[in-house]
Amino acid sequence: MIKDVVQKGSDILRQRCNPVTNFLSIQGVIDDLIETIAHLKTTYGFSRGIGLAAPQIGELVRISVAEYKGQQYVLINPEIVERSEDKQPIREGCISFFQYRAKVPRNTKVKVRAFDRQGEEYFIEGEGDFAMLLQHELDHLDGVLYIDHLPNGENDMYLSNEV
Repeated sequence: MIKDVVQKGSDILRQRCNPVTNFLSIQGVIDDLIETIAHLKTTYGFSRGIGLAAPQIGELVRISVAEYKGQQYVLINPEIVERSEDKQPIREGCISFFQYRAKVPRNTKVKVRAFDRQGEEYFIEGEGDFAMLLQHELDHLDGVLYIDHLPNGENDMYLSNEV
């Protein structure tokens, strides 16, 4: 089901999500994330890469779905297991901060351990924009927003006519 995306200011975006222990019980949440992403892509033409975390649709479970270069990744109980020491500011936005962007310093490479929707463990490596997307989505599961990485918080954001 297509869900409304929780917007900035909502307390749910600041809460740490609960780990998934029963993979059968969260299949509907995964479907909702996938359908909502498809709707956002169709409606707004997102093409650079898109992700949506469970708290952004009102669910406090450690699930995110990320799409990058035509690949879709269901990330359940994800964690970063390796990251580069070097960081680079990357232009970043968030569906919960619609039309706002900021240059956010992010690790340039990450390796993530996660489980797929069947409960199978897998690893994924990201670099550049994909590394940023993975870090952004995992942050949501810990109640961290991209503005938290900015020296001046929301004052470092700018309005963009891009969606």
